[in-house]
Amino acid sequence: MTSRHLANALVAAALALPAAASARPWQGITPGVSTQADVVARFGEPSTKGKLEGHTALVYKADQAIAGTRQAQFLVGEDGVVSEINVFPAAQLDKDSVTGTYGKDPQKIFTDDFRPVWIYKPIGVMVFFGKDGVVEAIRFKPPEGAAASPAPRPAKVEPAKAPKAPGAPSP
Repeated sequence: MTSRHLANALVAAALALPAAASARPWQGITPGVSTQADVVARFGEPSTKGKLEGHTALVYKADQAIAGTRQAQFLVGEDGVVSEINVFPAAQLDKDSVTGTYGKDPQKIFTDDFRPVWIYKPIGVMVFFGKDGVVEAIRFKPPEGAAASPAPRPAKVEPAKAPKAPGAPSP
């Protein structure tokens, strides 16, 4: 086999490999990669900091809400790495906005009270809609199969056979 054929074979083999799934970053913070120190360096000290099922929860709300949100929650594992981000948008986002941002083919499920949840597994994004069809929350996690600490489920909306929605933002 000539070096040209070998090079072509290597390129073909590389293209045949599945692309490594990576988490979708939000505001420069990537679940499974970014640390608690990264969050604080980017957004300052949180409004509230506490423990939730073995994770540290950094919550930015009220006067410290991150631009474009009513609230943002960063859940950090014992290793100091962000395992999950829950965002509660300030603006009303509809389904067209979601498909324009994340794609047209999510897995669609419903909570036990029939609220739609769209799951984009390859990028670790879940979108929770209210009964009015407007986005209530967006969750960012490492995609399935990516190494990351397990995230707690701080939900008030508990879907049947589906992941729980992020906890409702505090006033």
